[in-house]
Amino acid sequence: MPFDIEFKDVRFTYEGSDAPALDHINLAVSPGEIVLISGPAGSGKTTLCSCILGLIPHFHDGKLEGEVIVRGYNTRRARIGGLASLVGMVFQDPESQLVTNSVADEVAFGPENLAIRREEINTRVAEALRATRLSGFEDREPHSLSGGEQQACVIAAIYAMHPEIYVMDEPLANLDPEGKAQVLKVVVELAKQRGKTLLIVEHSLEEVLPMVDRIVVLDRGKIVRDGIVDEVLKSGDIPKVFQRPAIVSLGEKYRLEPLPLKSGPFYEALQAKYSLGHVQWDVPVQGSALKKGAPVIEFSKVSFSYKTPGASGNGNALNGISLTIREGEMVAVLGRNGSGKTTAMRHVIGLQQPDSGQVRVLGLDVSETPTHQLARRVGFCFQNPNHQIVSFNVRDEIIFGLRAHNIDPAEYEDRIRRSLEFVNLLDAIDAEVFDLGKGQKQRVALASILSLDPEILIVDEPTTGQDPHMSLEIFEILKRLHEGGKTILLITHHIEYAAMYAERALVLKRGQIEFDGTTRDLLEDLNLMQACSLEMPESTRLANLLRPHGVPGWLVEQSELDRAIQAMIGA
Repeated sequence: MPFDIEFKDVRFTYEGSDAPALDHINLAVSPGEIVLISGPAGSGKTTLCSCILGLIPHFHDGKLEGEVIVRGYNTRRARIGGLASLVGMVFQDPESQLVTNSVADEVAFGPENLAIRREEINTRVAEALRATRLSGFEDREPHSLSGGEQQACVIAAIYAMHPEIYVMDEPLANLDPEGKAQVLKVVVELAKQRGKTLLIVEHSLEEVLPMVDRIVVLDRGKIVRDGIVDEVLKSGDIPKVFQRPAIVSLGEKYRLEPLPLKSGPFYEALQAKYSLGHVQWDVPVQGSALKKGAPVIEFSKVSFSYKTPGASGNGNALNGISLTIREGEMVAVLGRNGSGKTTAMRHVIGLQQPDSGQVRVLGLDVSETPTHQLARRVGFCFQNPNHQIVSFNVRDEIIFGLRAHNIDPAEYEDRIRRSLEFVNLLDAIDAEVFDLGKGQKQRVALASILSLDPEILIVDEPTTGQDPHMSLEIFEILKRLHEGGKTILLITHHIEYAAMYAERALVLKRGQIEFDGTTRDLLEDLNLMQACSLEMPESTRLANLLRPHGVPGWLVEQSELDRAIQAMIGA
């Protein structure tokens, strides 16, 4: 049987690089296979995807050895335009893929280029928008969408083209949990129903593993694991390369067969294998959520709407919100895509001004304070680092901010080195920014902000572009900053990280504050989480199933669950 995709001893080295991005890759994907491509940042996943679409060798400069065959076409000789009718690719950075002035036009663009009949195009557009939760957004300008909505728009555009092969490079990175579940369900079901081949590059293994047939793990350009899901999971973790979800690791430790991927099967297998007792759990008090420090951010009945037609997709972007953030707090800001999280935080630094109400930061009325004054005291790390990086060189990028804020040049070198060292990027001090991966760029942007020593730090989706190991490093960096006295607001969809590092959570829904309290209380309110499109980590779902045995329902970390299970079975 012919393969849909075949790599024959492929080696590719980017121009100007000494090390190959792909190193002797041999890979064959059969029609209808659903394959997860995993591995750390920089392992060659995106390069492999670019080979399938023909961007390598026709767009990216470098040396390609071996052959890539897609549906019988050798990509060396096939045109990118021709391959695009067979392969639909969702890129890691959705913004780079948006080309039109409205969501409807964006989704119609691909089918129009394939000369599909207008009636069929209209049907496909409506279907794609429903599948990605973008119905009602037809007239929105794509670049005015939130990061997650942009990603959904790109997925809708590919969906409407009906390609034979789907290649999705981190398609879930910017989506809220409900969006992740819906997009995965739609794309996987479509692939299965129509016999399409699907390759997914993804770090969020919990969501993807139950839906794929096969796992391919890359590291430093080489395939280090390749097999069916159960086979690869039983092979264990590879430090800093492949980390299995907590449920899988615990299932292996307690010899549960088959290895469970979800909390329900785990609990059933645990009950069948062991006699489960009752545990007494010492519950520490969450402290900083109860702090009574001085207010540093105050919203008073703030409302805001974007001025373009239909821009909020749901009325006002903010609807009369009031809240107080106190000095030294670390607060997770949660909610589905388009709920108003980023819009609210942009008010803190004066990038948006309220239509009504007042925002005060460090005692200053934001509407009366120049943004450059706020920027010295409030650091804002954007979701897309390309939106704030302005220099070609890492050192120059940090100097740019120091110079803009009139810092004494005698302090430059010390501030540059300290900030880069803090984000574990000192070895890139003289690197060209655009040679770095997206995760590294985020660290450069963070270092540039930290060099100014702001009192308040706002970080928008810090895990975007980061593999699990790098994500933990970023959160440990934020933890150290918090312990050093910084006030930190953290916009994230990853509630497990929010629960591990932030004691207070704000949940927005349709521009209003739906919840303000401890992350622990949030995790125990399943109805609220479902209503706000927040998804519990599988580890916390398991903790909830174990509540009749005395286990707190808010546990997140694998080590905590392990301790609880050991106590229950008397190990």
